Amino acid sequence: MTNYLITPEDLVGRAMNVKGFRDVYLNEGIGPDVVLTCAKAVAADWTNDWSEDEGFGSSDATYMVREFILDVFIYSGVSHKYDVRFTPTLEVVEYSEADHHAAVERMESGI
Repeated sequence: MTNYLITPEDLVGRAMNVKGFRDVYLNEGIGPDVVLTCAKAVAADWTNDWSEDEGFGSSDATYMVREFILDVFIYSGVSHKYDVRFTPTLEVVEYSEADHHAAVERMESGI
């Protein structure tokens, strides 16, 4: 048995508490198989990549949940419709091409 940083089941539970995710999950007909497959992959990747001597805190968990939700959107074919943002808490929002380009510009300019 893998000793996960966050178990796949806990990852799904945390995601379901992110504002907007449960609605997208239900309204877009995202299958539980997609959710569980993504949860297992993200939980395993983070666990395998995380150094044992590094602490794992709540902000790390938030980024892990964000990655999981984005993966669910990609694998269920709705990533063109939704995004996950810090507003200041994690929240699912409708995808905006303009917002995406502005964020890329900010990142590239170092702002």
